Amino acid sequence: MSPARWLTRANRILRLYASVETPSANLITLAPYIVRVYAPVWFAIKTHPSCKDGPRHLFKLIELTRYLPTTLKNITDPVIQRNAYFAHPENLLLAMLTHFQPHIRELAARRILKARSAKPKRLRLFQLPEVNFNALTYYDLLDWQENVTEPPILKSVTEENLRLFVAQKGEGELNLLRLPCYTQGVERAVKAVTEASATLCNRKAREGFIKAQIDSRKSMPKLDSKKDFYP
Repeated sequence: MSPARWLTRANRILRLYASVETPSANLITLAPYIVRVYAPVWFAIKTHPSCKDGPRHLFKLIELTRYLPTTLKNITDPVIQRNAYFAHPENLLLAMLTHFQPHIRELAARRILKARSAKPKRLRLFQLPEVNFNALTYYDLLDWQENVTEPPILKSVTEENLRLFVAQKGEGELNLLRLPCYTQGVERAVKAVTEASATLCNRKAREGFIKAQIDSRKSMPKLDSKKDFYP
């Protein structure tokens, strides 16, 4: 496990908590948080990585942190609010469009079409909404009376296809919904660019280096022993 990753940090904290006879107050706070909040949310993201699931993960995070005392919620809630990008109506509408209940999917379609018909005269500003930490469902995380804009990735989807997607219980094939809800791929790309930039100055050479690295990993994804090697 990489010591640079949060998952490793959580693993080490739990190992320390289990090994000491009298854990500190901080350990007593952190260990239950990892078990009750961090780990469940991490597994939820891993099993449902699509961008349409982002609002549900955010709501799950908020819901699971409600057990914390007020003093700790005063620390965690501002951080959640500051990073509540999936509470934006554009992202909530994507989640609602794939909801298992038909009336929620229909509500999402109506709101998307209403926002589409508004035709704003200037570029929309992506501003984080005020999160409702007492919401009972993910689609109640914000006040829908505020300005609602259409999800940009649905711009090319016609009204007919949108309604068809709603009728198919959210099971239609929309490739745009295969986008992930996390930035792990971006972090991996940043690392690859950093490594290439350390040895190569020319842009074309860097791109060639990165492409060759990606192709090599695709052709040989595993190299734990000599038996994994092939020409």
